[in-house]
Amino acid sequence: MKCSAILGGALLSSQVEWATDLMKRAEAGVLTPEEEYELIRAENTLYTVCLQCNTGCGIKVKFFRKNASAVALKIDGNPFDPWGAVPHLPYKTSPSEVNTIDNAICPKGQAGIQTAYDPYRITQVLKRAGKRGEGKWMTIPFDQAIDEIVNGGFLFKHVKGEENRNVEGMKNICVLRDPKIIKSLSDDLGPIRRAKSTEERKAAVEEYKRKHAANLHYLIDPDHPDFGPKNNQLVYAWGRKKGGRSDFSGRFFGDALGTTNRHGHTTVCQGSLYFSGKAMSEQYVDGTWKDGAKFYWQTEIESAEFILFVGANLFDANYGPPNRAARLIPNITSGRTKIAVADPRFSKLASKAWKYLPVNPGTDAALALAMIQWIIKNKRYNVSYLENANKAAAKASGEPTWTNAAWLVKIKDGTPDVFLRAQEIGLAPKEIRKTKDGKEYEFEYMVALKDGKPQKVDPNDEKEAVKGDLLVDTKLKTPDGKEIHVKSSLQILAGSASEKTMQEWSKICGIPERHRRGGQGIYFSRKKSLGRYPSRRFAAYEWFL
Repeated sequence: MKCSAILGGALLSSQVEWATDLMKRAEAGVLTPEEEYELIRAENTLYTVCLQCNTGCGIKVKFFRKNASAVALKIDGNPFDPWGAVPHLPYKTSPSEVNTIDNAICPKGQAGIQTAYDPYRITQVLKRAGKRGEGKWMTIPFDQAIDEIVNGGFLFKHVKGEENRNVEGMKNICVLRDPKIIKSLSDDLGPIRRAKSTEERKAAVEEYKRKHAANLHYLIDPDHPDFGPKNNQLVYAWGRKKGGRSDFSGRFFGDALGTTNRHGHTTVCQGSLYFSGKAMSEQYVDGTWKDGAKFYWQTEIESAEFILFVGANLFDANYGPPNRAARLIPNITSGRTKIAVADPRFSKLASKAWKYLPVNPGTDAALALAMIQWIIKNKRYNVSYLENANKAAAKASGEPTWTNAAWLVKIKDGTPDVFLRAQEIGLAPKEIRKTKDGKEYEFEYMVALKDGKPQKVDPNDEKEAVKGDLLVDTKLKTPDGKEIHVKSSLQILAGSASEKTMQEWSKICGIPERHRRGGQGIYFSRKKSLGRYPSRRFAAYEWFL
């Protein structure tokens, strides 16, 4: 703990000159034998976790001590850590035995030294000293900060125009403490959220207010109960947190202080990734779409035979380079794994690639759509897998999963709308089913065509296998004689990929196209020296999709 405090704090002014000189000589590799000996001593190594990104690789920090002072000189990978060490050492191995073993760590991890000793690092509580946006700040004691945050008051008397502004403290915001009342107020919001008209919502609100008359004073606005209790006026915003720290903040700000407004860095940065992951993993369960997970999709590259990297520079950045690179490099060198890299920059990863595609910046989608167009036109997709419309069909084909590629989608005003339901064409009525906990719900069958004939689809049916036609664009009749324009999911994808010609996609992404004789494939090729890429030492290359 003492070592951590020394390393984490700012160096005293009297130590700066010594520490600076030591760090410069360490970088230049001109430490004295005595200094080098100090660095490899087990007691001068701090085993911890890197937080320069959210991967959390294990690291070992080497520091040098002089009297009561210490300075971190080097960060390396932790040989005990299975995330970055392949293979990692048994945990029973003594640190004294491995003090000279240094594993790899990425450049971001190495930058932890700069983070620790950044002269602009915030080490004290800052309070606004001027108007918002003026960039004026002052330091205050920690105890004062706690008092002002909790109790509030006239906190900005020193700011012109805000002398009389009374700021509410957390004790006046986090007023609802009873978990039973919180649960009751939350559970009864369903009718308000499901209301389909103003009148229906108004009636639901009045009923809610009648039922919870004794606790309405806890709400932000009784006429808008869905805003929740006043506790929700507390917003907790953080940067990057993982593991135990995020669990603690959830318990502290959620369970203890009762606010649902907890938002982190990923709300801005990786929100699209997480929510697309959720959408891709949603399942049609109990008559609705749910059970999707907001998670960071990770591929298992150690056993892969071919990988297409698109904008993912595994040797420079990406998610956990020490972990993934250590598993991929042996396979590349042995020839077990081939990789293709699509990136505007000729990166380190691209230099090891079997095929390299220098796409124009921001045109990855054009490249992908060109590939999809070629795959579908040339029937290079896996029909036996994609045609499995439900669980029983997948099981019969020996597949672990099934797809919605054959499910029919209604086309409205020329654009895809929602999946067609079987009752809309008189194929099968809605059914009343029960969830595992006994609640009733309406189940609607999806629809697929097989040899042109509509088939009802229950995605989770394990007995009646349904396979469907993959490329469908047709019209089906409703019981009253009207027509519904439908397309299969794969047909919609094919249409998107064919919105432009191969030549047009090629022009957008910057990779020239030519057809191979006999229509067996498409090459993206360069046949002369590249003025756009003067640093490259090759004149001709070509890629086959």
